[in-house]
Amino acid sequence: MKKNMVVFIVLTVVTIIFTILVNPGFGKTKPLKLALILWRGETQAEKGFKDGLNELGYSIKYSVFDAENKRHEFSSLIRSVKFEQYDYIYTFGTTATKMTKTLLKNKVPHIFNIVTGPVESEIVKSMDSTGGNISGASSKVPIQLQIENAMKVIQFKRLAVLFNPLEKNSMIIMENLKKLSNKFNFQVISLRSPPANQILEKNLQKLVDNLIDVDAVYLPSDSFIVSNASLIGKELRKSKIPSIGAIKKFIDQGAMIGTVVDYYTLGKMAATILDSHQKGKKLYDIPVQIQKDPVIVFNKTTIDLLNVKIAEELIKKAIIVQ
Repeated sequence: MKKNMVVFIVLTVVTIIFTILVNPGFGKTKPLKLALILWRGETQAEKGFKDGLNELGYSIKYSVFDAENKRHEFSSLIRSVKFEQYDYIYTFGTTATKMTKTLLKNKVPHIFNIVTGPVESEIVKSMDSTGGNISGASSKVPIQLQIENAMKVIQFKRLAVLFNPLEKNSMIIMENLKKLSNKFNFQVISLRSPPANQILEKNLQKLVDNLIDVDAVYLPSDSFIVSNASLIGKELRKSKIPSIGAIKKFIDQGAMIGTVVDYYTLGKMAATILDSHQKGKKLYDIPVQIQKDPVIVFNKTTIDLLNVKIAEELIKKAIIVQ
């Protein structure tokens, strides 16, 4: 009887040790302090990040620093963050990430999310090796793929682009669009729309009043433009001009078509980066994560309004929103 009890105890201990080895999160919490430095409030990206860390067994204390889309206040906001008090710094978007990285100087592990061009914006050296105490998830969808998919539905020769010239990300997108315009034989019409003097509203009114001759409008993953997605969607429907959104929020708010990634999925990818770092991997050895299967999204209400016909095979593999 005693021998059987000893065997049982030994087997139980071995099982527990094995479980801990294969699952470091078993039987313990990992209290970590994270600063979330955001550009336009919490999004599905942050929800995915938090859910991902929770599922991986981490106990986190979050401190949120939100710029609320106010670029002129952002510098003072991040300078108020005592970085050394945190185990990790999380940043959303190109502008927040680039400015935070400059101040951090690699002193605290830095995880970014929703950065369209991390290499082009000089946040990392390459997608495979970041070159610093930083890694993250990119929302990059090849612009060529977005244009090719849009051209399956919309025929355009003059493509207007609403963008904020103060955002580095937007200027990169504009450069890429202009390169593609030669290949696909269309002209880029730049509608510079910085957050001042109601310039965005004035540009939208020009489109509604047909004062600008365009066949379609492209909406980039520009934080200021995204923050006005509802207004833009409403006005573009009034203008009856087909629109291409770089992120799903644009299509949700009325843009006609987009080839997009899922913010929640990218948030979970960012969580796996933190987990890999906790398990001993250096951030500069963790490749920037990307979603390899962007999807086409249509807004049915806008399609019906514009009376656009879409091939059945395209509809079958797309996501349809109202």
